[in-house]
Amino acid sequence: MSNKSLSELLEKDLAVGYVYGYDGTRQVFYFENSPANIANFIMLHSENTDKIVLTDQVDRLILNTFGEFINQCPDQAFLQEVLRELVPMQMGEKEPSEILTANEDEFTKLLYEEDQQVTEAELRML
Repeated sequence: MSNKSLSELLEKDLAVGYVYGYDGTRQVFYFENSPANIANFIMLHSENTDKIVLTDQVDRLILNTFGEFINQCPDQAFLQEVLRELVPMQMGEKEPSEILTANEDEFTKLLYEEDQQVTEAELRML
């Protein structure tokens, strides 16, 4: 993923997706938080996945799943919006769409680079 795409992603309201595999592995992804993106993310990562935990950037639970099925979602109004997108995909009536995601390494690298730029700008002001 290019730095420009990552920078654009950082400007949005992000969801953090923790994908747990049956083999005990965990992968972390960052993507724009919207009902459609969450539904697509669940379906794109449902294969060989034990559970998915989605949080906001301050680690508040958005929802979690068993495989592709939602287990908990504290915001019931938001859950209905996600289900409108998710159920047609689960029924095979609609294909999931690719969404812009960044993995943990890409996200950490970009945050580090942005932090360096801010520090350099602050030092030039002294």
